Amino acid sequence: MSLEAVHLCVDWARNNGAFIDERIDFKLDTATGLHAISKAPIKDGKELIKIPEKLLLYREVAEAHFKVETPAGTNPNALLQLYVAKLKFDSACKDSTFFQPYLNTLPTPTSINAPYFWTSNELLALKGTDLLIKTERNLKKLVSEWFAIVTHLNVMDDDDTQFYLQSSSTRISDLILRSDNLKWHSFHAYLWATYIFSSRAFPELLLKRKVEDVNQAFLFPIVDLLNHANLTKVAWGLADGSGDATFSTKETLKAGDELLNNYGNKSNEELILGYGFSLPNNDFDTATLTLRLPAGQLQSFETQGLELEDINLAENSVNFTLSMATPLPPQLIHLFGILNQLSSEQVCTTRSILEGTTQLNKVIDQKIAFYKSASKLKASLANSERSKLTKTYMTGTKRIYQECCDSIKRFQKRLLKELKPMSFKSLFKSDTTFANSLTLTFAITKYEDLLTKGFLQQALLLFIVRLSNEGPNMQVPKFIQDCFKDVAETIVVDKEDVQEYLPFYKSLFPQLSSKIPEIYNQGDWGIKSFIIAGTVLDRLMWQSPLSHEVYFLERMPYSFAKAGPEIHDRIASLRV
Repeated sequence: MSLEAVHLCVDWARNNGAFIDERIDFKLDTATGLHAISKAPIKDGKELIKIPEKLLLYREVAEAHFKVETPAGTNPNALLQLYVAKLKFDSACKDSTFFQPYLNTLPTPTSINAPYFWTSNELLALKGTDLLIKTERNLKKLVSEWFAIVTHLNVMDDDDTQFYLQSSSTRISDLILRSDNLKWHSFHAYLWATYIFSSRAFPELLLKRKVEDVNQAFLFPIVDLLNHANLTKVAWGLADGSGDATFSTKETLKAGDELLNNYGNKSNEELILGYGFSLPNNDFDTATLTLRLPAGQLQSFETQGLELEDINLAENSVNFTLSMATPLPPQLIHLFGILNQLSSEQVCTTRSILEGTTQLNKVIDQKIAFYKSASKLKASLANSERSKLTKTYMTGTKRIYQECCDSIKRFQKRLLKELKPMSFKSLFKSDTTFANSLTLTFAITKYEDLLTKGFLQQALLLFIVRLSNEGPNMQVPKFIQDCFKDVAETIVVDKEDVQEYLPFYKSLFPQLSSKIPEIYNQGDWGIKSFIIAGTVLDRLMWQSPLSHEVYFLERMPYSFAKAGPEIHDRIASLRV
């Protein structure tokens, strides 16, 4: 787009009854591209731009041209988008001449940076991202939408039919014709028109018309040239006593300031797909965490009070939207708490919640590692603008995942502070007799050696069996011994259980019984006791992934009815 084309469009609008405040001027430079500036101070909040109805492109105009109504059940803008494609690429269209000054300000297909127009090699830079998944998914949807509307109008040719047939077995990005000279009824032209609407259209409700669908949109010449900035205060409307669409700003501008529009609170993913640009440190950026689960599991969550919004039963997947404001949705914690319930647990316990957040943290760590490497290695496209927006997207997504990871750690820390559970480290240090026995058994001198030498699990099993043998004489939480008793009364030991514990058991007994008889020759130290102890650990133990400290948690339900709504506040209160 040239600056001359913009000035010709402004003249065209004014010559056809538009009002464009004389304080507004358009500039073009390499740093900011096309942008509007204020030649004089603007602070009155008055309408700066008024565009008469005859210059607007809305649904009824397209229906009048094609002499058909927009098909029910389809995109409410499908017919209008096809009409705009015809205006742009069909020189024989009688309406094209009138709208030509405006059409000349629209970006050409080869100048658009949205991923729909990238080559297959360029799209490799997005491999492994949700952005690529949505690009491919949206292209498939658009092919069906396009073919339905050209078939409805009976305007397709053999090339269109061939493209449609190929699209079912070939990547659509490999089929897209990247040219500025297109057949108006082709998918390539329709894709271009779809982008024009996603990046420039305004809701038709502004015109105070009766609309059949709130997503009906119209094109708003001149105003659609303004750049976007988050939080900019603007107003779109309808002039009193006329059909003129209006624009005004609530911002105070000095001479030389840019006049900006506000496209809405959009994530970088939305901006890239819909507008072909991204914003560094976007306050409204989001990341989508998609989880695929075993068939039938999604439906079972409702029985535990977990209601999920964005689910795909066909793919057995659920999506969670993460942001800097809400990096750790309560529903996400609840889901992982359910996934980490034991078969003996009917509801989420504090242990399953903590274990779930640990598992979630591993998932998020993988995401961070991917985006960290991807932002360095995959954002090197030949097109500098596409390379820049890809890197911004990768960096922004990594930032959100990092905040999620940090929020998990804060949540765990806060929950431990509330629960005040007993740690094995403190028990170890207070039970000198047992600690000394481990020194002789594993050649350790301090608790940390259990971690570094890999003897923690063995020490825990020995400790639980010791508690069962000592009974109430031990100064430890009673719920540990009660759990051992409950398991002992209900457990059924099978051959696999014995085989699992036999190597461990043979490595220690009967040597320990004779070597340290004051502990290991008192009570029942048979292999079944260790099998029971393993189940006790499964039910009561949680190990912090950060400090590696082991905690014993009393087996009690985690109340989401009480704690769920406060989770975000708990996390936020711990931020530094």
